[in-house]
Amino acid sequence: VKNLYKETVYLNPIEIAQDMSRILKEDEQCDLVICLSHLGYNYSNDPEKPSDLKLAEKTKHIDLIIGGHTHTFLPKPTITKNAEGKNTLVNQVGCYGINLGRIDFYFDSDRNKTANGTSIIV
Repeated sequence: VKNLYKETVYLNPIEIAQDMSRILKEDEQCDLVICLSHLGYNYSNDPEKPSDLKLAEKTKHIDLIIGGHTHTFLPKPTITKNAEGKNTLVNQVGCYGINLGRIDFYFDSDRNKTANGTSIIV
């Protein structure tokens, strides 16, 4: 736990995301869990720092992470295996509204899902 300003307390984002996504998937029976993140895509110079890729790898129930902070330009979502070996999509489309992202999820009658994503230059 890190204190920043007065009463502001930073909690472990991976633990909180795991708890919240479990509630959404198991208790609320959500078919799709999307996380809006401002952790940053990846920090290769600091592998212990929480990031979108680490979040995807260490959680079980998140299907898509839409991230910010590092302003990473990705031509399409990165597919990462989560803690259960299932696919989690991670996407950032840069900054300043230069690109938009589009990700389509498709569900079959058994609630299995597939996804397709791309960046769109504005």
